[in-house]
Amino acid sequence: MTVNVVAPGPLDTPFFHGEENEQSTAYLAATSVHKRLGLPTEIAPVIGFLPSDETGWITALTIFVNGGFVSR
Repeated sequence: MTVNVVAPGPLDTPFFHGEENEQSTAYLAATSVHKRLGLPTEIAPVIGFLPSDETGWITALTIFVNGGFVSR
């Protein structure tokens, strides 16, 4: 059994925009390497990859999918 976590950055979704104001949205977009918010379609492939047979050796990992918002 493996346990992994996907930690997305700020995403361009109705939920995000409902919680943030224009200034905070602009700030968060500017902090990305791509100068924009992420898209759910950019997170989904990582989530789809994790339960595949190719990931048996990946465990106890947090995968940051955030446009460079946070790096380690």
